[in-house]
Amino acid sequence: MPNTSRRVGFIGLGRMGNAIAGRLLDAGYEVTVWSRSADKADALVARGATRGEAPEDAIATGTVFSMLSNEEAVRQVFTAERIRSAPEGFTHVNHATVSPEAAREFAALGGGYLSAPVVGRPEAVLAGKLAVLVSGDAGLRAEAEPMLAAIGRRVWDFGDAVDAAPTAKISVNYLIIHALQALSESVTLLQRAGLDAGRFVEMITDSVFPGPVYRGYGDAIATGTYTPPGFTTTLGLKDLDLALGSARELGVELPTGPVLRDVFATAVEQIGADLDWASIAEVTRRRSGGGLA
Repeated sequence: MPNTSRRVGFIGLGRMGNAIAGRLLDAGYEVTVWSRSADKADALVARGATRGEAPEDAIATGTVFSMLSNEEAVRQVFTAERIRSAPEGFTHVNHATVSPEAAREFAALGGGYLSAPVVGRPEAVLAGKLAVLVSGDAGLRAEAEPMLAAIGRRVWDFGDAVDAAPTAKISVNYLIIHALQALSESVTLLQRAGLDAGRFVEMITDSVFPGPVYRGYGDAIATGTYTPPGFTTTLGLKDLDLALGSARELGVELPTGPVLRDVFATAVEQIGADLDWASIAEVTRRRSGGGLA
């Protein structure tokens, strides 16, 4: 039987996980939270969440959301043993960006599984502007829709296949990666000519490229401001590898992919693995004889 209570679990309390779990609390859900770093739950517990002592406590609610950093972290937490011990009607709603292959793997563990990656930074969650992509069993999607609607501005339904929403999210991030590199090159060119990069970013976001990607990342690149990170370079490299892996699986050629991977790998090694992924701009700057960071 499906879980129809207002009790849910949440696992993975980085900046995004904290923000999303907070939205569920604000919507009136009774949220049991767990994180490997126990102190990451403190603020949520102060707001009324229940602190779980182990992943099993969150899983025991029957519906558990997770925002973990990568596929291996998901595997370590959502083991076959824990899934077998979950209550009847259990559903795992996975917000992490994982490969289509991994989504199929997690769904095959048993219980219910929904892919629900999100588009937006923590600030978008707090402002109620998060986009949620979802795919999986139709009944589970219908059951989860009110909860997903509570965490974001709009829920985008990609159908029954659990690997559909991950493919869409990987494609979104591949677009953002291109935007970051395009900004890096244009801003470096502009600054080398002695022009005001901030003025340039203001102009393009007021005309041809409105929206949070060119505005937020453009400002970061223009000023060389990469902390605190909304999304780290390491995670960006992980998602770029997911796009390249999906392309190989589907037989799609991505001509710019190897170039972008070289930039990201260089940024992780030489610029800062834990800086915001906009910091890849410093690779182009340094290769052009300059650099802000």
